Amino acid sequence: MRNTSSSREGNSKIPQPPNKVVRKLGRHARLGMALALILADLVSLLLAFSLAILIRIEVLGKIQVGRYYSLWPILFIFIVAFALRGLYLAVGLSSVNELRLSTSTISVVFLLLILGTYWIHESEVYSRLVLTFAWLLAMVLVQVDRWVLRVVGREFWGEPVIVVGNGPNTEHIVSYLLRNNHLGMYPEMVLQGKMPPSQEVCAGLKARNINTALLVSDEVSDETRDFIINDNKYGFWRVILISNLGWVGSLGVVAHDLEGILGMEVRQNLLNFWQRGLKRGIDLIFGTLILILVSPLLLVISAIIGLEGPGGVFYRQHRVGQNGQDFLMWKFRTMVPEADQKLEFHLKTDARLDDEWRTNQKLKNDPRLTRIGKVIRRWSLDEFPQLVNVIRGEMSLVGPRPFFSEQVHYYGNILNLYYRVRPGITGMWQVSGRNNTTFIDRVRMDEYYVRNWSIWLDIYLMLRTIWVVLSGKGAY
Repeated sequence: MRNTSSSREGNSKIPQPPNKVVRKLGRHARLGMALALILADLVSLLLAFSLAILIRIEVLGKIQVGRYYSLWPILFIFIVAFALRGLYLAVGLSSVNELRLSTSTISVVFLLLILGTYWIHESEVYSRLVLTFAWLLAMVLVQVDRWVLRVVGREFWGEPVIVVGNGPNTEHIVSYLLRNNHLGMYPEMVLQGKMPPSQEVCAGLKARNINTALLVSDEVSDETRDFIINDNKYGFWRVILISNLGWVGSLGVVAHDLEGILGMEVRQNLLNFWQRGLKRGIDLIFGTLILILVSPLLLVISAIIGLEGPGGVFYRQHRVGQNGQDFLMWKFRTMVPEADQKLEFHLKTDARLDDEWRTNQKLKNDPRLTRIGKVIRRWSLDEFPQLVNVIRGEMSLVGPRPFFSEQVHYYGNILNLYYRVRPGITGMWQVSGRNNTTFIDRVRMDEYYVRNWSIWLDIYLMLRTIWVVLSGKGAY
C-alpha cells in the first residue's frame, strides 16, 4: 500500500516517499500538530512576558512581578485569536503567510491589552514598557518556537495525503512536500491518475484515513478527476487543485465564486504606486541604519584587504538594474588583480570548470579568490558595500539578484518582470541554496519573487537571510 498506484497504471517516474519515514501520528496528525503548536505558542508568550519583566527590572528597577503572573489566563486570548486566524489547522500554510498572520494577530491582541489597561484605569499599574517589550519579543519567539517544533518533531510532523498526477508538476509537488515538511502535508502515496484508483487502493486509503488529495488536474484523466472531486464514498473531504498556470502568483491569489465558476484574483503588488513607495521607504530607512551600525566592521575589512596586497579595497561591476538600466554595483574586492583574464584562461584549459561555469555562472573552487576573499565570501561580507547602491536607489535590500548584461538571454520572456523592480542584496536565490543552485533555478526564483511580492515576503526573506549567512550554506 506504500506503493504509488495500482499495477494497471504502469510505472511512474515520480519520486516516491521513503519507506523508512513513518508518520507517527497517523490519522490524528492534524489534531496532534494543532496541539503541539498551541503548546509552543503558550511557551513563547510566557517566555516573552518573562523576558520583558526582566528587562523592565534591569532598566527601571524592581516591580511587583506577581501582579503580572496573575494575568496568565490572558495568554489564552492569544490562542483563541490564533485559532480564529487559522494558525492551528491550516495545513499547507506557507511560511510567509504564517509570518503575516501570526505577527498581525499578536499586534492586534497587544494593542487591545494596552487599550484595556486604560479602559479599566490600570495603565499606571501595568508597565507599558513591559507590554511593549513583550509585544516585540512575542513576534520573534512565536516564529522561532514554531520552527524549532517542526525541526524537533520532524518524524511526527505531517498529515498523510495523496498526490494524483503523472507529470512534471506532480514530480515537483512531491519533491517540494518531502523537502518542506513544515507545511504539514506528507505525501503518503502518489497515484498516476490515468484511470480512477482500484477498489484495493481505495480500501487502503480508507484504512489509512487519508482524507486529503492534491490533484494535478491537467495530468490526470477526466474520469480520475471526477472520481477524486465528486465521489464522496471514500472520504476525500479536502481536495487541493494544483493549477498549471505557472505564470500567476500564488501567495496573493484570492478565490471568487462567479455563480459556480472559479475566478482567481491575482494582484500585481509591484505595479501599485503606494506599495512600491513603501518598499522604497523601508530601503532608505533600514539601509541607512544598517550602514551606520556596520561601519566599524567595514573599516576593519577595508584595512585587512588593503594589507593583503595590491588591487584596491572595493570592486565595482556593471550590472543590469530596474528598467534595464546599467549601474555600478559595489562589493569588497575578494579576487586577485586581472581576475577576468585569469577566469578566461582557466575556462579554456579546464573543461570541467567551463561546464560548471556555463551551468551555474559560478565556480565552487574559484581560482581567482584571495585568501581573505574566501573568508569574506563565506560570510557574505563582500555584499555590505551594496548598501550604498540601496541608498542611491539603484538596488533594494530584497529583490532579484542583479545579473551581467551577457546573462540577459537566460531570462527569456520574463525579462520584463525583472525590469519592474530594483535588484536586491538578498532574495529568493540567497535563501534557497545560493550557489548550490543553477542559474536557471535562480531565474525561476526571480520570477516567483516578482509575481508574489509583498512586504511580508520581504520580511520573511530578510529573516531567512540571517540564518543562511550564519550557517554559511551554499556560500563560496
